[in-house]
Amino acid sequence: MNLELKLMESYNDGLSKGIIKGENAANRRTAMRMLRAEEPIEKIIQYTSLTEEEIQLLVGQVR
Repeated sequence: MNLELKLMESYNDGLSKGIIKGENAANRRTAMRMLRAEEPIEKIIQYTSLTEEEIQLLVGQVR
């Protein structure tokens, strides 16, 4: 495998990880808005794909 191919694979891997991280952050922001609107946890799970445990961690952050 040549250097250019390795660099391209590393770039693609980093890009994929960044996209996933960004999607997760967006889902958490959406969950926070839904929690503030007092939406049921089941609905938040359905709309954000976060786990119940992840949402419970956010509950303490709702103002």
